[in-house]
Amino acid sequence: VQPTVEQGNYLTYDHAFTERAADEVRKKSEAICARRKQAAEKVSTACSLTRCVTHYQCVNRRAEDQQPVQR
Repeated sequence: VQPTVEQGNYLTYDHAFTERAADEVRKKSEAICARRKQAAEKVSTACSLTRCVTHYQCVNRRAEDQQPVQR
């Protein structure tokens, strides 16, 4: 699965309306954003009976997510 559009921090996918395709899109977005040292955040999804368009954005990780847990 490759983004249909990759512009800046925005990723757009056109994919089948299945759980498997949605999971592949999520994993691909996470991998692309991780290379940028960012987190993938799903912005929106719109589906017909057979296809979906899903938008992700790579965002900076929150400070609390980057800090080691203090015990």
